[in-house]
Amino acid sequence: MSSRHQPIGIMIDPIPGLQNQEFYVDKDGTSRVDLSFVEEPLGLPGSKGYGWPQLEFGERIGPDLRYEIKRKLGWGMSSSTWLAYDTGMNDYVAIKALTGFSTELRRRGRVWELEALQRVAGSNHCLHLLNEFTHPGKGSSGDHSCLVTPVYGGDVKILWTRHKEIKNFPLPLAKRMLLHTLRGIAHAHSKGVIHTDLKHDNIFFTSLLSRQDIDANVVSDPPRRNPPEASLDGAVCSAVTQPLPVPSLDDAMKCQYLIADFGSAQLFDKPKELEVTSAPLRAPEVLLLGSWNEKVDIWTFGCLIFEFIVGRSLFRHEAFTNTALNVTLDDIAYHLYQMACFIGEVEFPPEVLQYSRLASTYFNTDCTFKNSLPLQWFSIKGQINNTQNFSPEDVKSTTEIVERCLELDPADRPTAAELLNDPWFVGVE
Repeated sequence: MSSRHQPIGIMIDPIPGLQNQEFYVDKDGTSRVDLSFVEEPLGLPGSKGYGWPQLEFGERIGPDLRYEIKRKLGWGMSSSTWLAYDTGMNDYVAIKALTGFSTELRRRGRVWELEALQRVAGSNHCLHLLNEFTHPGKGSSGDHSCLVTPVYGGDVKILWTRHKEIKNFPLPLAKRMLLHTLRGIAHAHSKGVIHTDLKHDNIFFTSLLSRQDIDANVVSDPPRRNPPEASLDGAVCSAVTQPLPVPSLDDAMKCQYLIADFGSAQLFDKPKELEVTSAPLRAPEVLLLGSWNEKVDIWTFGCLIFEFIVGRSLFRHEAFTNTALNVTLDDIAYHLYQMACFIGEVEFPPEVLQYSRLASTYFNTDCTFKNSLPLQWFSIKGQINNTQNFSPEDVKSTTEIVERCLELDPADRPTAAELLNDPWFVGVE
């Protein structure tokens, strides 16, 4: 993820010679600077929603200073992840260091990532927490909650990106990935944890590299830093993201897959009123700001089956205009309309609409759409059939498992444990 095209307008003293500054005067005559960053925006305050950790190569952190930072593996909206050497165990680990902002949310009891990871311990298909500690931050970043895990090989998104020759995953590999993911979901649900953010970059795979392999990789591809950038804390230099080598598709069949990043996880016994999940993967009850439960993960899982098999999203979360009929739908209305067309339901279930804050915005009292766009039949089976040379049996069974997950009423969706027995997974390891 790059923030180069996400300028941040703040008041700082300009730093001569640094290229990430764009000067302007706002409406009240105040001089400001727009900052853009190659990677995570370092040097911005955790109290304002930022606070990415500023770690040094070779720095030792954690209890007894046992973890030596080697290089940055990646970063996201709430953390950065680092390859480190555990001098206590004489092996490599990964450290997810949360931003100062996210760390403060954890302190306030607003996020439950640590508790979720503690609950799901013991499964090969959920992220394994080895240790946790708090690292004092630099400058204005605030402190950083750090989660220590094994070194994984990467995520499904990077596997897909690096193998650009494929539009979609081969069916045997897709089934393996999805079965392991479903095992992780079932385990999490059995422990009272709802993931709520299942997507390609939150499905990890195990590393096939030995400690000696990682040693050699660090030597051959030493850690690097980006050029200096201006920030509130002065000039900063972010570490270059350097993930481990991505395996071939043949080797990917040897990996285990697991669900990771429980930063958005919700607990069964906590209130669930948030808007969760990436927009195209949201269940109807989430789109409508209604009450929801663990079945939101099942809806998302059905969408992911389609994505892995077909190579694109099933639903588009965007506005839509039909000039011939003079109909314009906002992103939620068009998303709901697509659901109805794919599933073939003229009316939404009253059980879903009854407790949804946006129901009256998009539906009449008889549970039909307020918009006048005629419903069309979008065939999930037809799109799967057009993807590659599937046998008729594979097309049928794949369609059936997707449709099992995509029930508009969450009560009609199977549990993750029930879905594990679907015939689609027969023979999959």
